[in-house]
Amino acid sequence: MPDKFGFVALQHMTGLFSTAYFPPISYFGKLINCDKAIIETEETYIKQSYRNRCVILSANGIQNLIIPVKKPNGNHTKTKLIIPDYSINWPVQHLRSLHTAYKSSPYYDYYIHYFEEILLTAWPSLLALNEALLLKTAALLKTPLKISNTEVFIKSPENLIDFRNYFNPKNPSQGAFFEEYYQVFGDKFSFVPDLSILDLLFNEGPQSIQYLNNLNLPNPDKQS
Repeated sequence: MPDKFGFVALQHMTGLFSTAYFPPISYFGKLINCDKAIIETEETYIKQSYRNRCVILSANGIQNLIIPVKKPNGNHTKTKLIIPDYSINWPVQHLRSLHTAYKSSPYYDYYIHYFEEILLTAWPSLLALNEALLLKTAALLKTPLKISNTEVFIKSPENLIDFRNYFNPKNPSQGAFFEEYYQVFGDKFSFVPDLSILDLLFNEGPQSIQYLNNLNLPNPDKQS
């Protein structure tokens, strides 16, 4: 049932999500509060989304870290077949960007080596890379995730909350309040909400899970 603000609890509900690369805080907040999560793998790949990018805060402001990808079947390639393009040394570039942005954050040194190991591994698919990062992040947050992948495209979901197109870098979370927390460049920029989960993790460490659990985020207007 909705609470007095119109928000619906997700416990005992299943969410349908797109894959995501170090997803935004809003994505992770919804993910961990679903009883179960299903990742859509059978969709036709959607570019310019969180599927292959994350957003961090650097000394120069908001920065997008984008994984270049190969699409074996062109624009008709399914998400499960998308391959990270390792002809470009993007893992080292991303790690350098993270170091520059977060080296002075309270928890960067504590967590970064976990992600270095994953990023410096050559993964056979974007889906496998994102899943490894998602599960590692959840483990560091000490919160369990029940994740499965679709076997067919779910055109009209039933008994699911459809978040597949809810999180969009071109349209940040609307109608949501994000409590301010410490950010490395807070003396230079106003607080920037809903960045990559890494921004929260590197700055808040073990307190990140409490922050996520306290989020009040509206669900999609249309629920299945």
